[in-house]
Amino acid sequence: MDSRTKNSYQTFLSNFLQFDILAVCPNCSKKAIVKSHDYWKNSFDRSLIKVVCSHCGYNKKLSETSGERLYTAVQAVDPYFYLPLWLKADFEENTLWAYNIEHLDFLAEHIGAKLRERNGQELFNRSIGSRLPRWMTSKKNREILLKKITELKSK
Repeated sequence: MDSRTKNSYQTFLSNFLQFDILAVCPNCSKKAIVKSHDYWKNSFDRSLIKVVCSHCGYNKKLSETSGERLYTAVQAVDPYFYLPLWLKADFEENTLWAYNIEHLDFLAEHIGAKLRERNGQELFNRSIGSRLPRWMTSKKNREILLKKITELKSK
């Protein structure tokens, strides 16, 4: 693990929405995949977003859901269907969560870094680096959180 990170303050949660999101299937409670097909780059076409489960065959497009569901970054749920995330673990009174493996990799890099550099880059207040809670960035929690991330990757 590198002891420094250089991109934490230029990365946003929405960066991870271009990848498949792992969620709990509403039908069988196994791992389902929310496919966004780069929703933000495709004119906000709700029919492009769907959730599929290879275990039970559950399949639904966002355009088939009732009401106006818009992207929201609510903890531990996918931002489209609001299904519980597959990649989540309890830590003390908090929940460690990620949308996908790419998000977990980012968290592992940031949490594992002993030095989080800005390199003269502008600090974006909405960046992940500026928004992670103190319990997640605390040195005293580093090892156990990295272990939990490793466990989630193999889930």
